[in-house]
Amino acid sequence: MASGNSSGDGEDWARTLHAMWTSVAMIGVRDELAGLVLPPLLDQPGVTGVWGLRHGPDGAVVAYRWAGIDLEGEWREVARRLGASCGTEIAADADLRALGVTRVLKAHLDAGGEPSGTFMLLIDDTADTTLLAGRLAQVVDVTREALRRLAAGRLKQQQHIRDALLAEASLQMDAVLDTTQTMNRIPRMAVPAIAEGCLVYVYDGGKPVLRSSVHVDMRRLSAMLADPATVDRLSALALEAASGSPDFDARVMNPQVLRARGRVIGVLIFLFDREPDRIPPVAFLRDIADRAALAIDNSTLYEQRRDEIMTLQRHLLPSRLPSVEGLSIAASYAVGDQHLEVGGDFYDVVVRDDGTVAALIGDVCGRGVDAAALTGMARHTLAALVDERLPASRAMSRLNARLRLDGSWRFVTAGVAMLRPAGSSGVRGSGGSGNFDVQWLSAGHPAPILLRRDAPPRRGRGGGVPLGILPEPRFGRSRVRLTPGDTLVIFTDGLTESRDPQGRMFEDNALTETLDKLRDAPVETLVNELSRAAAAFGDARADDIAVLAIRVELP
Repeated sequence: MASGNSSGDGEDWARTLHAMWTSVAMIGVRDELAGLVLPPLLDQPGVTGVWGLRHGPDGAVVAYRWAGIDLEGEWREVARRLGASCGTEIAADADLRALGVTRVLKAHLDAGGEPSGTFMLLIDDTADTTLLAGRLAQVVDVTREALRRLAAGRLKQQQHIRDALLAEASLQMDAVLDTTQTMNRIPRMAVPAIAEGCLVYVYDGGKPVLRSSVHVDMRRLSAMLADPATVDRLSALALEAASGSPDFDARVMNPQVLRARGRVIGVLIFLFDREPDRIPPVAFLRDIADRAALAIDNSTLYEQRRDEIMTLQRHLLPSRLPSVEGLSIAASYAVGDQHLEVGGDFYDVVVRDDGTVAALIGDVCGRGVDAAALTGMARHTLAALVDERLPASRAMSRLNARLRLDGSWRFVTAGVAMLRPAGSSGVRGSGGSGNFDVQWLSAGHPAPILLRRDAPPRRGRGGGVPLGILPEPRFGRSRVRLTPGDTLVIFTDGLTESRDPQGRMFEDNALTETLDKLRDAPVETLVNELSRAAAAFGDARADDIAVLAIRVELP
């Protein structure tokens, strides 16, 4: 063993070691380590080559690194044999001796959870084994710290990625309040960022029902779900997960219970086909499942609430509209999405015994139970008074007095269109011309639109003051004649005031164009498509939309 180490050599090594420690913080990936720690060892006196082996979880060699003597071909078998042998100093075999190598110094690297490794110095007879063994141990320390920093960096990066995924998942899952869409979004959000596949099971009558599924290989997923045995196993796993004792291979799948507000509503099954170290932590999967469960529960409650609102709203509107000779009548009602409360819009059509048709429309300020009660009262009051042959002005004055008497702070905009066959006091067919005269009375309500058969849509006149504000009501009045093919469209302000993201109103940008397109459509199509167009135009519709259309039929 040579021992000719000078103080100069020691100082050089100290500077080299310091440079290695300084460079540790700049290592970005493990493969950069070989270029940092192997060449300085090769520069040591008596060292002919430096080999580095990386081991997998089972101890097998998964990567080879070298300096000096290339670790390629048959030398890899030699390196594996030396790495598996016992001892830290091993006599070289004949093949290595042919290259001048007489001994091999070994050092094992255990990086605490990171893949382990083996360093080997291939040395000749001039080498100082004690000195080199110490320097090799120092290099192992440098490598261990570099791997620790890389692992910490990966964990931090993975945590940032998971945090971003959680935030995006919440946005995606909460973006809609439709149960079916929510369940479809959940697996699409999870694949492929979190898992290779994702299945959403929801309990129905105590049994798991597959509601949505996505996989990076949809043909593979289809084959799985076409296999009865696989389907039964997945269903059993979803059922076992709720009991807290599922039997599964965490390297292949992971079931997470969907629990919201203390109730188990289903199970989310993640399917994996990746390296174990790339499978997200269970706590992260649990967090995803919790957010998915809340999104599903919210959308379910929203739909239930919406159905209740729709049912109540239908009771505030006429169950059907009357049939009138010479007229086609249709109405639509679209519930606003932003507030799950009953709205105050209403409409009705009354046919008096003298043949006059009264079309009523109104909008009660506010939403909720109180507004709904006032809506029902306002509609029935106006309809009953008009049916008793009271003039529209008298009927609305009576409603104004009732609102004032009750002391309600809510006001009501209302409009009444009185249609009478022109030239006759009776219904069409008793000598009339086929035209209808319309008297419009408004109490602060949006003016109707006259859709002529052969002319652009024209807005009528509104005016007046909403009912319930002044002791004596003030009305706006106008008259118009409808000829065969003409349509009168009356509506609440939810139609015209629907706004796009830029704040532009439907009335100013799309109403006329939409009506032009619907000019020749049946009145049922007209009212439904008009409401739908306004809803689609708006960024987030906050108000209900009521539309009533009356068309004079062609001979």
